[in-house]
Amino acid sequence: MSARRFRGVPTADDDAISLAMSLVAVPTVLGVLGWWLDGLTGTGPALLLAFAAFGVACSFAGAYYRYESKIARHETGKPWTRSRAS
Repeated sequence: MSARRFRGVPTADDDAISLAMSLVAVPTVLGVLGWWLDGLTGTGPALLLAFAAFGVACSFAGAYYRYESKIARHETGKPWTRSRAS
């Protein structure tokens, strides 16, 4: 039997479930908000579609920037990221 090392509590940046929830929850919440506003204003599904599309775009942008930040931290100090001192 091998001993397990304690790695600490996972943060939101490292937790895959938080990324999955943000990809699903943001468009869903904004879609429901658009659906509710459509019901108040009688505009059909226009606001639902617009808010849900905005939520999808925000979710993917958030995932992209989270990935870029993680890669930038990972590559700090690597030989290919150092500038040449001539």
